[in-house]
Amino acid sequence: MNDSTTIINKPEESFPRSYLLVVVGYCLAITLIFYPTVESMVAIWWRSETFTHGFLIAPIVIWLVWEKRKLLSRIAPSPQYLALVPTCLFGFLWLFGHVVDATVVEQIALIGILLSGLWTLVGTRVVWSIAFPLAFLFLAVPVGEGLIPALMEFTADFTVGLLKLTGIPVYREGLFFTLPSGNWSVVEGCSGVRYLIASVTLGCLFAYLSYQSLVKRGLFIAASFIVPIFANGLRAYMIVMIGHLSSMKLATGVDHLIYGWVFFGLVMFVLFAVGSIWREHEAVPAGSPPTRQDGAVNSQASPSSGAKPYISVALILLLASAWPLTAYLIENQASVKAVASFQSPESHGGWALENSEAWQWRPVVKGADGEVHQFYRRDGISVSLYAGQFLTQNQNKELINSQNVFVVQKSPDWRVASRTGATLNLSGSKVDVDQAQIKGGGVHLLTLRWYRLGEQYTANPYVGKLWGGLAKLTFARRDAAYITVTTRVDDSVAMSLATLQDFIEVMLPGLETQLDRVVGVAARSSGRE
Repeated sequence: MNDSTTIINKPEESFPRSYLLVVVGYCLAITLIFYPTVESMVAIWWRSETFTHGFLIAPIVIWLVWEKRKLLSRIAPSPQYLALVPTCLFGFLWLFGHVVDATVVEQIALIGILLSGLWTLVGTRVVWSIAFPLAFLFLAVPVGEGLIPALMEFTADFTVGLLKLTGIPVYREGLFFTLPSGNWSVVEGCSGVRYLIASVTLGCLFAYLSYQSLVKRGLFIAASFIVPIFANGLRAYMIVMIGHLSSMKLATGVDHLIYGWVFFGLVMFVLFAVGSIWREHEAVPAGSPPTRQDGAVNSQASPSSGAKPYISVALILLLASAWPLTAYLIENQASVKAVASFQSPESHGGWALENSEAWQWRPVVKGADGEVHQFYRRDGISVSLYAGQFLTQNQNKELINSQNVFVVQKSPDWRVASRTGATLNLSGSKVDVDQAQIKGGGVHLLTLRWYRLGEQYTANPYVGKLWGGLAKLTFARRDAAYITVTTRVDDSVAMSLATLQDFIEVMLPGLETQLDRVVGVAARSSGRE
């Protein structure tokens, strides 16, 4: 009788262990199919302290899923083939990220492929019961560096604003500012992106473990995003004040970093301490299956039907494999080859070639197949033209890359004093371009920058990536160019800008002719020489 009672109250296992082995095999297979993408993620975790936490994400996910093992054991897996739709969408996203060399897009898409394939394999109820642990896997993607410029600008604004409120005179020029006691600048390490990424990662985990309410979880995650941004601005202000009050004897070396991390640790402690005040006791998770009185689970169809998951796995892996194969075929299409050497445009419209260099600055561009850097002169005014041509693009040889900049970080010779935008007439179209003021060695320069992809112009890096990807996918023209024109600011920025606009109007057709010549494209008759 006692034995009978024990059997009745024992929950039946609806999730067979054989299915678990299939799930593990599926995850390993996806890792092998997209091994280069996985390797790129691990490489970033290894070399960048900002993303070292990536090594911990998968173990945390496994632990969170393990904590749900009793619930999962009572839910029968059932393939959900509608989930193949997001699998295909993520696959196309991966392909697009691959052809435009956007590694972070590939990595996000890979996680999406893995999770949507898992959804297909085990079904909606299983995936919903562990939705947060699975979503947490997206934090393994090393993303966030794109926020650095905006965070640097905010940190400079916040710090200078507090200094003025304190009554300390400060002169600001871009990300550089001067106090009576010394000079300061906001560099990438001051952006606070490390604090932000660490805070959001910990905040998501804390919110999941501490709250049952979605509203409370959302509010705490939002706080973990907002608080470190303002805390980093306050940290920068405190470091500047320590340096100022100590006559630049403190907070200018290694202690600068120590103060920063100690302050960040204190802020995180306060954030989590406050968050713990509203901590909730664990309730029955939403989406858990209702139980019968005898202790068994009223779940969806049991796998007793004899259906095997192998067909589902084969279908998922077949679809997943199609994207790397397509990428291989696209990348191995006939490469663009130079049919002529890249040369500077000839003198035209009064702008004559100048043999000497009026200044030593030029943009930092890596991986170009051909470059010209030529000075022109008219009426005593010098203008420099730089163009770096990319016949084909691949990883570490890209037109739009964070390493292609006006000035390298911590350059001893030049600095970017300000950045804004300007609108130019390029080949009959109004195009917004980047405008920057470069200073160094007593020289004040104004430079304009934009990209040429095929015969299209843009200065927007995202639009440029999009056009480049579409060109590869449609087998269209794939050559591109990084272009800057620069002149000295002697009287006013407005006059220098007018000079550059006149130079572009006169010389751009000749530059287009030279760029087209290299790839064997005939010049158009409208306005070309």
